[in-house]
Formats: sequence, structure tokens, C-alpha cells
Amino acid sequence: MKNFAFLLCVTVLALSLPVDSLHAQTSKKEIKELLKSLKNEKEIDVSITFSQAIIHGKREADFVYLEDIGSREDWTTLWENEYKPGLFHDLLGVFNTYMFDSGYRVKFGNFEQSKYQIKLIVNGIAEKGTVYMNALLKERGQEEPLYELTVAGGGGTFGSKINLMGDGFRRAGLDLAKQMILIFKRGRVGMIY
Repeated sequence: MKNFAFLLCVTVLALSLPVDSLHAQTSKKEIKELLKSLKNEKEIDVSITFSQAIIHGKREADFVYLEDIGSREDWTTLWENEYKPGLFHDLLGVFNTYMFDSGYRVKFGNFEQSKYQIKLIVNGIAEKGTVYMNALLKERGQEEPLYELTVAGGGGTFGSKINLMGDGFRRAGLDLAKQMILIFKRGRVGMIY
């Protein structure tokens, strides 16, 4: 009787595994086709957050505080109202230009009514301005991303901290554009899916 119960259990598992595998493959194929279809969207919302960023080895708030006390300017206000929006603008400018020059007419920016969005999460900014971030491609209202990218942009050599960061964000915009083109063409970035 124990052998029969064991055999029955193994049989049920064996029959259910291929169904789950088939479902997973179908799901991946559907997501791949959905990602490829994003090239037909008119607008895709892009947002950015620095809340998890480690900037020059410090949390964002600590970095800004230290810059503020070491400067004659109100660095806290400049960071929130000028520097962060400027870095995001630098990234979006290069990103949109490269996409347009590559033949894609999707507009990326502040489009809160669009069906799809890219959430950029800045993870780190090195002293020379090199930036690392994750990009989550999501359908609006969905918790799980459709796809996740790692985006990086090398900083500069000479200039102020903000200028070096600007170099990094512009290069990150180029990296993001090249990866989005692969997604539009293949529904993925990597060689293995």
C-alpha cells in the first residue's frame, strides 16, 4: 500500500511538471512579445528615485548634508530643485535623442497617463560621477515588473561633482537607450532567456 501511494504521488508530480514548464514558457513568450510591442506606444512614463542611492560612499541625505555644510551655497535646496532634476534631464535628453535617431518614435518622460512606465532606481554614484541604477519596466498599476535592467554610465575626469555626475547620467541614458532598442527588437536584452 505504501508503494502504491508513493507511485501515485510520483505519477501526479511527473504529470504536473510538464504543465508548469509549459505555462512558464508561454508566460515568458507572452512577456517577450509584450516587451517587443512597447515600440508601438506613443509615450512611456519615466521616473527616478535617489532614495536608495549611495553617493560617494554615503547615503543621499548624508552626502547632501556634508556638501551643504562645506559650501557657501544652500546645497540642500540646489540638490532638490536644480541638481537632481538636471541629472534626470541629462539622462532623458540623451535617451530620447538616441531612440529617435535610431528610428523609434516613442516619447519617454513625464507621462503619468501612459500605460507603461520605467522606474529608475539609482543605486550608487561614484566620486568621478559613474552611476549605477536599476530600471524596472512596468505596466502601470502592477507591482511586479515586466523586465528589469541594470544601467550604468561612466563619469567624467575633470569638473565639479555635479558636472562629473552629469557625464555619468548622460552615459547611463545612452546605455538605457541601447538596451531598450534590444528589448524593442528581441523582447529581451541578454543572450539567454
